[in-house]
Amino acid sequence: NEDVSLFAMVGGRSNLAIYDSRSSSPDNWELLFSISLKATISSLCWGPSVKKGLQYLAFGGGNETVAILEIKAHEQTLWETVLQIPCNANINDLVWNNKGLLCIGDDDGTVSVVDLSYLKSGKAVSEMNYNWQRQGVISQTKLTRNLGRNAITSLCCRSPSAAFNFNTLAVGGSDGIFEIIDLSERG
Repeated sequence: NEDVSLFAMVGGRSNLAIYDSRSSSPDNWELLFSISLKATISSLCWGPSVKKGLQYLAFGGGNETVAILEIKAHEQTLWETVLQIPCNANINDLVWNNKGLLCIGDDDGTVSVVDLSYLKSGKAVSEMNYNWQRQGVISQTKLTRNLGRNAITSLCCRSPSAAFNFNTLAVGGSDGIFEIIDLSERG
């Protein structure tokens, strides 16, 4: 994640493991928790950091769903799945920009851009006083290229900076086409 205090990985047995990675040596990293998963996971992506000790992790793969974990790392580490986003095909790549846009590339040639900027409020989902599942996804856009004949295999987001004043999404697929999409109006 952005502050380098947590490290996520998926092993061959479909276990998602989260480590405390504040030590400079991986030999000293502490396993915080591990989750057994039924599906093969092909992509992990940390959400933008908004508050120390509160992180979001998106992951997806062979079950055609992207799950969002909320991880609260204080004296003890607590986690829960706060959102599941159904997709029409297996997930190949995820990227989450600092504006809160989660981009999902799938096997069917679709890129879904999901606005999860609400998670940047700094509040844990359990602290919110209404049905967050309904309120959390602000909007969703789908971009499709060669539907069913192309897998989106690579995504990369670039957020605005002093030299570069718009959000872009680079998309690559099994069809050999590389596109750059301006997301400025989306987030």
